[in-house]
Amino acid sequence: MYRIVCESYRNYIKDFNNNKNDFRYKVILPFSLILDLNKYKKEREKETLKYKKLQDFIFLIKNSIDDYPHFKSFIWTLESRGIRGQYYGVLSDEEFQEQVKILNMFLKLSYW
Repeated sequence: MYRIVCESYRNYIKDFNNNKNDFRYKVILPFSLILDLNKYKKEREKETLKYKKLQDFIFLIKNSIDDYPHFKSFIWTLESRGIRGQYYGVLSDEEFQEQVKILNMFLKLSYW
């Protein structure tokens, strides 16, 4: 599951080489931290906005896992790598909903 999301993320990002101002590009950027645990740790130490948005996403998904059961194993793989959610309140509902849509595409292998 983790590998699928990571590879899908890389493929998805390639689609935006010429349009880095696109909302869908910007909204998925926090997930770059799951690809590199050292980068994740550095961003966590600095408590960057990117880190906080990823934390909000994981927290929100985990606390509504009944609404998003297909994310259960993905969240488990993140937690096994030490990536756990915490609520910061910096992720808008619009960003969250778009992240859910994009990750659903990843899990359905649309970008794999």
